Amino acid sequence: MAKVLKFKDVNSDVESRMKEFEKMRVKLKSQIDKDVAKRASAGKEGKGLLKSISEFFADSPKTPVKK
Repeated sequence: MAKVLKFKDVNSDVESRMKEFEKMRVKLKSQIDKDVAKRASAGKEGKGLLKSISEFFADSPKTPVKK
């Protein structure tokens, strides 16, 4: 009978840990969604310095120069 009681205690502990894990998983997923939304609303993602400089020199002028 004592083994059955121990099994029930272990089972309830596992269930409580599963519930805690599910709460953390939902919280993490919502945080990831918020971060993605924040990046989307902020505009373009940041580029590295080297990439920015190379794109600056590689781009052609947007407005033609009139003589």
